[in-house]
Amino acid sequence: MSTQGRSPTTISHFRIMATPKSVGDFSAAVAESLHLSEQPKPTKPVRKDGPSGRFYEIDGHLLPSVTHVLSCIGKPALINWAANQERMLVSESAADLYEDLVKLPKPMSRPSYLATLSGRIGKTKAHQKELAKAGEIGTQVHKLIEWKLRQSLGQVTGPEPRVVDDAQWAYMAWEDWARAHQVTPIRIEQTVFHLAHGFAGTMDVLASVDGRTMLVDFKTGKAIYGEAHLQNVAYQAALQAMGHETPDGGLIVRLPKLQTDPAFEVAEVPPVDELFPVFLHVLQVWKWWYAQDESYRQKRKEQAHG
Repeated sequence: MSTQGRSPTTISHFRIMATPKSVGDFSAAVAESLHLSEQPKPTKPVRKDGPSGRFYEIDGHLLPSVTHVLSCIGKPALINWAANQERMLVSESAADLYEDLVKLPKPMSRPSYLATLSGRIGKTKAHQKELAKAGEIGTQVHKLIEWKLRQSLGQVTGPEPRVVDDAQWAYMAWEDWARAHQVTPIRIEQTVFHLAHGFAGTMDVLASVDGRTMLVDFKTGKAIYGEAHLQNVAYQAALQAMGHETPDGGLIVRLPKLQTDPAFEVAEVPPVDELFPVFLHVLQVWKWWYAQDESYRQKRKEQAHG
């Protein structure tokens, strides 16, 4: 695959582990990799978002974000939800247009009706609008929690973030949980990376929770999905590989996205040595997908200029 035009190293420098002969061999290799605490001290990671996804540039290496890696896992429920959102939008738009047309003395032709309906629906898909709205709430919640945590450590935080009511409701749920479990932050919104395996990401918070050092991810939504556990163990492994604290475990805290949602839900993440091999398998799938996608893009580019 050509890397012409790229200054940082990309897929060709991602380390892909050799295929193990057995699950036991794989687990042993993972256990060894978790103790790679002697990573070279890199320059400050720089996050880079683009059409190909989210990456972190570290000493000339472009490492994919953990969330980008996990995006290659299929989500059938999300497809059904997106289809239902679009169906609702089209039905409501068609009903509204019908109400407007019955008031006219002359019926509209079919082509005109379809063109008018298409204009009212717009180019942005319904599920994309809902995801953007939900994403904004999630971003606001994260910013407010980060601001409060940094303030509790006496760090300079600037003005308190302004949030909508739904985000404030989610924060209040976090506050209730944190107060009940004596949460004291240790590291907040820190970028972590694993040079041996080639991935990076930004964890939410490493904190003391009821006296245990836990890596805590908070999510806004209706449920805790399996990918959240994989994300958490990847951060734990990266934190350990960097030579920082070894967490006692991980927690996923689901916060209500809407005021009608339940207060909060907490799930403990399975042990790293149990779940990290699963993440590494997903990482290998992502590397294959990314190499194929980049190769195809390059061929199309060459054909266009051919």
